[in-house]
Amino acid sequence: MLVQLASSAPYKNPKIKPMEFNINSDLLKPISLKAPDSLFSVIKHTVLPQHLGPSLNDEQQTPIPTNKFYDNFVLDNGRQPVWPLPYGLRWENGQTNGILGLSISQADASTRTFGPDPAADPARFFFNPFIPSLSISASEFGVNHTMTVSNFDEFSVELNLFPAALDQKFERSAHISIPIVRGMSYVTANYENLTPIFGSVVLFRNIELVTEEIPKLVSNGWQKYRILLENGVVWLLYAKPSNDKSKPLDLKLRSPNLLGSDSGLFTGIVQIAKIPFGSSQTEALYDRNVGTYATGATLQVSNSDGNGIYAFKWNVVRGNESQPLLHFALPHHSESFSPTSNVNPTEIQLPSITNGMMTAYLGDNWVFVEKELNKVDFLPTYSHITAEQKATIAQQAKLDVASDFKAQTLDLKSIYFSGKGLAKLGMVCLVANDFLDDKALGKECLDKLKAAMEPLVSNNITFPLQYDSTWKGIISSEGFTNGPTADFGNTWYNDHHYHYGYHIHAAAIIRHYDEVWGKNHEEWVNSLIRDVANPSSEDKYFPTFRAFDWFMGHSWSTGIFSSADGKDEESTSEDVNFYYAMKLWGLVSRQADMVKLSDLMLGILARSLDSYFLMKNDNKVQPKNFVKNKVTGILFENKIDYTTYFSNKTECIHGIQILPVTPISPYSRSSVFVREEWETVLAPIVNNITDGWMSLLQMNYAQINPTAAYDYFLKNPKGPLDDGLTRTWALFWTAAQKL
Repeated sequence: MLVQLASSAPYKNPKIKPMEFNINSDLLKPISLKAPDSLFSVIKHTVLPQHLGPSLNDEQQTPIPTNKFYDNFVLDNGRQPVWPLPYGLRWENGQTNGILGLSISQADASTRTFGPDPAADPARFFFNPFIPSLSISASEFGVNHTMTVSNFDEFSVELNLFPAALDQKFERSAHISIPIVRGMSYVTANYENLTPIFGSVVLFRNIELVTEEIPKLVSNGWQKYRILLENGVVWLLYAKPSNDKSKPLDLKLRSPNLLGSDSGLFTGIVQIAKIPFGSSQTEALYDRNVGTYATGATLQVSNSDGNGIYAFKWNVVRGNESQPLLHFALPHHSESFSPTSNVNPTEIQLPSITNGMMTAYLGDNWVFVEKELNKVDFLPTYSHITAEQKATIAQQAKLDVASDFKAQTLDLKSIYFSGKGLAKLGMVCLVANDFLDDKALGKECLDKLKAAMEPLVSNNITFPLQYDSTWKGIISSEGFTNGPTADFGNTWYNDHHYHYGYHIHAAAIIRHYDEVWGKNHEEWVNSLIRDVANPSSEDKYFPTFRAFDWFMGHSWSTGIFSSADGKDEESTSEDVNFYYAMKLWGLVSRQADMVKLSDLMLGILARSLDSYFLMKNDNKVQPKNFVKNKVTGILFENKIDYTTYFSNKTECIHGIQILPVTPISPYSRSSVFVREEWETVLAPIVNNITDGWMSLLQMNYAQINPTAAYDYFLKNPKGPLDDGLTRTWALFWTAAQKL
């Protein structure tokens, strides 16, 4: 829908009345304000955050996020890109054709690279090269110029560029301040006593000072330059001095790759935006809203009457009071805007790289509704299971309860694999107690599960968990002995939501039957939840929502490793599993807000996974020649690679999106998707699989053909199982499914 804006009229939404923006955010209250469980020894990490601004650098008290989109700035030399979208940004200190300052890349379909065979359908990967179309700099900058970051929040970070190395008191006034915000429509640079210059590796074809079309802009002190690059792309650059000492910015083409200013030192604002190909109204909209931009946002959430509501209340610097914020949204945002949200779409669209086309909206406060929240708890409905099936499950449950729990958990010496073992054995206890109603077997199972859990909750394990006071989190100590990638990089903050979800699930199952045990270990479990999903900035011991990205609608698994392609997410099902486990713990510990928050996050996750990761045939978000893969594999911010970190086998690529199979699985993996995935990809290979991945594919198959899946497990009593699956749960799950 195109918003028609007359050049002299203030913006008014023509169809929607302004709403009272007041969402009850009690769900974001702290879980605890106490220090983490004293069982976790306090250590300092060997990797220190870099380039912190003065408010963070001295006796750092504010938790530094480890899995957010801007982390490349605080890791290593800070020179890998960040992807706020729709723009990519990179600090340049001479590494790219001598560029200094901050470079801007905005990729479109013409620069997207598919491989390894570009003509294949489906391709196995695609990415966009980072192309510094424009760079923001100053003539005073040299290779010793300095970058710092500060003011972190869920959606943004502030980057500052200084002309030379800073002294310890940070007293230099000459700098460029750039708010880097998810979805920003302009790249905004606030200059202070510097001489602006702008570069391009694409090269400048033409620069034009535009005056005749925008008399109101000129009267307000703005200048507008239309910049044509050699690739045919047009960018807009706006500039306005903020005091009488600064002259209007007078840009000249000094060389094919450099624009310089002849107007001396400049204090004021510069805004840069890209015009999409074929967009007739874009310039008018950019002109209309220049000077208005977001510096961050406040997250608000609510969950009542089965509806989840969340909102981004953008913190807006406004050019004038009649200007709404122009800001880009992702496809899953467009699907879930509340009918009462006072926002309006425009015709401006720019591509993200791995999340489809972004649309610019007008409006400061974005409100979203998730209506179909889950009603799942510990077990699926099972009343239709036959007596014969129940007898078979009972026989198998006795065998699984008699198995060696220790060998399947503690002996693995891995936080991840021990968690998988504990959770799978916990689900046997659920079957024995609740479905079979065999109290003696259930008690035996629960006693053995508590014994297996005891070394973890007492932290008496080979590589104890520790509290890291540097990045503020609960980490395995193994990485300090066996290297950063030990146990999938847990010590470096990789995969915490994958790992701890299993332990929380097991603990919730125990507390389901034993309140005393649960109360005794509540602080330990809450510490793991706070590590991954601390909901409140009042809790100074952990960053808020370490893994979950509220703008993207899913979690990121990459921790404090810098990456040219940004953060990534591999196992979507283990992402779901964490928030499911968090919900169950909230239920048994009577933390109603935790349950409501988890349900909302699961609803957002289900929507975003359906949009970006689990691709049905009618998916319009991902490239047409990639959709036939059905799953993304590893989704980075700048790349999608149909693979895993451990195997290129098809069953692994799909299986990692399935495990673990729990009652929440069908909520995020629709039957439509499961059927298409099975018929397109899995059915042709399933008879050739001879290892434990076969068991996961059959568990998934039960959603669309429960009889065949049950028969598989019944007729293959010695068949290999995934290490997070028992035969008891396999038989119970497949018997419980119904079409």
